[in-house]
Amino acid sequence: MKAGLVIYTSSIHHLTSFYSHVFGFEVIESDDTYALLSGGEFELVLLETEAAKSSVISFEPRETTPLKPVFFSDLPLTLISERVKDKGGSVYPPKHWDFRGHQVCDAYDCEGNIFQLRINRNA
Repeated sequence: MKAGLVIYTSSIHHLTSFYSHVFGFEVIESDDTYALLSGGEFELVLLETEAAKSSVISFEPRETTPLKPVFFSDLPLTLISERVKDKGGSVYPPKHWDFRGHQVCDAYDCEGNIFQLRINRNA
């Protein structure tokens, strides 16, 4: 089964750049209002809407959202952290537990969307 995620954004260009740079997603198609990114069996759709633009007051991490996307990586946490910071996001310190062979930590993108990183312990 293929999986995907839709994120509403106030800036299609910033989020496209963020997710392409951090996770190496390929931009399949895009225009001024949307972008379709792909990596393996995962598709990420970014949508820039007037509602999304008007609802964003600040780009602080939003802890109250009930969903947290998970991104898996075989790259070392230091490299992923650098990529996240290069594009305006931040990575929280790693949690002190493993989950199914992965080091777990939370991060947020340049618009404050929180996601979880699961770094392969062999990275």
